This record gives sequence, C-alpha cells and structure tokens, in this order.
Amino acid sequence: MGTPPPKLVDGVDAFFARHAVRGKRVAVALSGGLDSMVLLEVAHRLKAAWTIELGAIHVHHGLSVNADAWADFCTKQCAARGVPLAITRVAVDRSAVVGIEAAAREQRYAALAASANDLILLAQHSDDQAETVLHQLLRGTGPSGLSAMGESRQLAPGISLLRPLLEFSRIDLEGCADAWGLEWIHDESNDDTRYTRNFIRHRLLPVIEERFPHYRESLARGARHAAETVELTEALAMIDLAWNGTEARADRLDDLPLLRQVNALYHWLRWQAAATPSREQLDEWARQLFREAPAGKAHQAGGHDYIIRRSRNSLQLIKKS
Repeated sequence: MGTPPPKLVDGVDAFFARHAVRGKRVAVALSGGLDSMVLLEVAHRLKAAWTIELGAIHVHHGLSVNADAWADFCTKQCAARGVPLAITRVAVDRSAVVGIEAAAREQRYAALAASANDLILLAQHSDDQAETVLHQLLRGTGPSGLSAMGESRQLAPGISLLRPLLEFSRIDLEGCADAWGLEWIHDESNDDTRYTRNFIRHRLLPVIEERFPHYRESLARGARHAAETVELTEALAMIDLAWNGTEARADRLDDLPLLRQVNALYHWLRWQAAATPSREQLDEWARQLFREAPAGKAHQAGGHDYIIRRSRNSLQLIKKS
C-alpha cells in the first residue's frame, strides 16, 4: 500500500493523544464500507506507536442478501492485517415503531456495548455530522439534539465511543482509500432515498452545497455552539436545583420563571436516565410540580413510563412496571 496521507494520519494521531488511548483495548466498528475501512487502516498503522490492543467488531444485521458476503469481506481484511475480528449477529425488528434504521442502530450499539473493549472507534466523518445536524434541525429538536455527534461519549460502564474522523470529509477519506489501495463494500441500502438520512445525503445536501460550499464547517460549528449551550443550561440546572449528584431541592424552583423550571426538570430527567418528553409536556409538568402544594399533599406529574413525585421539596422518579 502507498504512503499514508499525512493529514488524516496526523489528525488521528493527535486525536489519540487527546483521548489517552495508549495501552487500551481498542476496537474498530467495522462495516466494511469505505469509512470504516479507512479507519481500520489508519488505526492499524498507528497501533504500534500507541501500544494499543487493536481489534474489530462487525455487526451482522441480516437485513441484506449480501450480509454474509460483507462479514466474509471483513474477516479477510482483518486477517490480512492480523487484527482479531468479532462478528456479532443481531435480529432487527423490521416492524419496529421507531423505524428500521433506528432499530438497527439500537441493536448495533447494544452489540458494541457488550464487547470486551475499553474504546470503540466509529468512522463517522464531517459529512455524517452535517447530515445529523440537518436531520435534527428539521425534526425540531432542541440544543441537545443539535449538538449532534461528539468526539466521545460513554457507551457503557468502562467502554467509551470515540469518533476520530469527524474533522475529515468523505472526500478526504476517498483520497486516503485511493492512496492506500483499499478495498471496501457498498451497502445498497445507502442508496435508498426512502430513508431520511439517504434523502438528505443524496437529494438535499447537493442542492445546499451549490449555494453554501462550506456547509459542513458551518453545520459543525452550529453543533459546537449547541453543545456549549447544553453545557451551560445543565450548569444552571445544577445551581437552581442545588444538585449534589443524588438529590435536588425542588422548592428552589417555585419562584423562578417557567423557562428555568423547565430547564431544571429536563436536565434532572437526563440525570435519572429517563426518556425526556416533549417541550409541551415539560411545560405542563413544571406547572404541576413547582407551585405551592395544599398542606400535606404531594405534587405529581408524569406520563406512560414513569411518575415524578415531589414530596417535602424533593423529587423522586417512579418507573411504572
């Protein structure tokens, strides 16, 4: 294979330095597509310098008639590099209410979370980030959704996801693949514009690029601004609730504006790992919870999955069975 393109290799090397990968058990989430093959190759080239124990994970969804061939391809590519490969088969519910894309994603992340690794490398790049931001914006999501994909996040206790390629574009990756003479597979489902992300990728973004050629950088900057907003609003919620990591003072919210009550409730639910409701529901729940209660009577709000109970100025989340 040819000389590695220094821009990408140096960028991933600097990323590894920021995220302290030295000596860790690291696995590439390997689909066999262009993006993950580039990531596998650069991780393989850097593994000695960082003394990482490198492996790969291929999640076999069984959704395509080519799924077995893709697993075989990944097996051969990893064997050629001396990289251990784990193939995990999952069953995706094609009739899931959330849609087949989301159902497959849930199964994929569950499989990655069950692996015996310290770090999982994902191959999303700046084009993926732009698609995510635009998709979330069109769905009307808040700052948390608009912050899109971060460089890292905890997947499970002791396992973190890392995205070393977010600053690079699809064109950058194609240049690397050509320079290295890489092979990759093509998932035909990525061409199906019935799926929202594919519609954004193939139909919407090319039109946007005609007028805004730097849209990737602009949307990534917007995502960073949204992430900073989430960080600030969470800090404000901690102050308003006197949050100590386990308990919240609900009485501190009674005299605050509704917007701050809603913000505090939203973040408190996230700290409880509870599904956050719509803004309309949060508004209503805040009105129910943060007011003076009749003597001896507890406030209560909630939906189908859980109840929030306020008693003696403390909040409690009660999950329904």
